[in-house]
Amino acid sequence: MNVKQIARWTGVGVSVASVLFAILTYLGVWNEWRGDNLLAEIATRFDSSYSQDAGRPLRPGDKAWPVVMRVIAKYSHAQLLVGREPRVFARFVAVASAQNEAAHGEWTAPTTPVALLYKEWPGHGVVPPEDVLFLGTIEDLHTWIQRDDSDFDFLIRTILFGVLSACIAVFLAWPDKKTGSDKGPPLTAGAARTISPPANVEPDTVDRKDEPASAP
Repeated sequence: MNVKQIARWTGVGVSVASVLFAILTYLGVWNEWRGDNLLAEIATRFDSSYSQDAGRPLRPGDKAWPVVMRVIAKYSHAQLLVGREPRVFARFVAVASAQNEAAHGEWTAPTTPVALLYKEWPGHGVVPPEDVLFLGTIEDLHTWIQRDDSDFDFLIRTILFGVLSACIAVFLAWPDKKTGSDKGPPLTAGAARTISPPANVEPDTVDRKDEPASAP
């Protein structure tokens, strides 16, 4: 298999991978695999102020903890404390909130702060300021989640498109391998070369010197 064939079949494989990636994205497989669904649950919980689970903090033992820490480390401008492990990811008391019981809906101010606590809370007394690291707001949390999802999608699509473009470029630019010299067009099967008689000479008038004279 030469370089051109390798480029062609690699391009076919990348095209198939692109289609599969789009299908899996539509089915939500990547959101489940990367933990984006867990992030959405945390954001929804922090958006609530009146439900039973409203604002419940997150701890290292929770399933969503490593996913949340990944997003915080990647997108938050806050500097994590060196040499210390955070104990709680929590939302502060809502700056403002409202509830519509008739519509079964509620609203929490997106400017409500979220923070990492380096001390167990609640039930362990007051958390001193040096053990509180403000990260941003609930709105920032939603923004981080959206960016995490879009950045992953952009990265994979960029890689697939780049590889596919390279395969197409190699396929078009690589010259075809010549197996032999081509001195002229081949004869059609069954064709024969013929020699035509001289122009303006009838076949019966050709001089036949070597033939014996005919009897009278």
